[in-house]
Amino acid sequence: METSTVTAADIMTTRLYTTTTDTHVRDAINSLITHDVSGLPVVNEAGQFAGRFAEGTAISALELAEMQSTGNSSPLRSVKASDLLHQNLVLRSTIDTFSAATLLLENRVSGAPVIDEQGNLLGVFSEKSATRVFVGLCWEQLPSARVTAWLDRDERRQINEDTRLDEIIDRFHHSEFRRLMVIRGGQLVGQVNRRDALSAAATRVDAGLEGIESDRASANQVMTVGAWMEREIPTISSNADVLTIAQMFIHSSARQLPVVGNMQLAGQISRSDLLRAVERFFPRTQESANVAQSLYLSSVRSRDEVSALN
Repeated sequence: METSTVTAADIMTTRLYTTTTDTHVRDAINSLITHDVSGLPVVNEAGQFAGRFAEGTAISALELAEMQSTGNSSPLRSVKASDLLHQNLVLRSTIDTFSAATLLLENRVSGAPVIDEQGNLLGVFSEKSATRVFVGLCWEQLPSARVTAWLDRDERRQINEDTRLDEIIDRFHHSEFRRLMVIRGGQLVGQVNRRDALSAAATRVDAGLEGIESDRASANQVMTVGAWMEREIPTISSNADVLTIAQMFIHSSARQLPVVGNMQLAGQISRSDLLRAVERFFPRTQESANVAQSLYLSSVRSRDEVSALN
């Protein structure tokens, strides 16, 4: 199999929102929400990459703040899934994987529920699913298939309209899910994504974040990003090829991979960055004919080669 010439340097994002180790957690959470990102690379005083502050980390901090400030009278219990749910991209079970991946990119979402003709939820097709499709096609020359062959069918994603925000936050805390499916009678009625839940929770326990700082100061654990960030973060070099990047996404829970050289943050690659780079080479299938086609890694060219063709 021919090695791809597309590298991390070709597809990484270099204009990043970052945070520092001494930033207050409250401010870092606000940055996540304001900039509509799922995570922030953390740099230390020397400008070196130190870790990552992500939505999952923020939820952990908010859960502690809620317990410290409210006890059993949680303000999150007054908010239900019905207050947060929204309609977003929904995929039909007859769509092929290439078209599904393209729709994720066009709608700027990391995943979408898949339903049958009756509106029953079958599972979720995500960027991670699409990445597995890419690797399978490159290494095993697997044919295109309907999206149902690549679904995440974990039933823990399912909640109902009466599920409380504290339960929703806990579900996100103990999983890698980015969205929960709101179900009524087996049918999909909407979605609650992690960022919306984080935003709703943050506005209700903000005072608790301030309180924890003073409570934990005696133990030298202040409410700063440095105390909460993830430190064991997979990173890549700027010359890593797209297949290596895809494998790293598949075998980790990371949604972004920092590109690091000499401890300095050079950029970042998200799952969507990767899919956008390889999506243009996906064969254009005709769903009605269910044409089975293969993608070969040798088809993936460098950015300069692509530009020359346009």
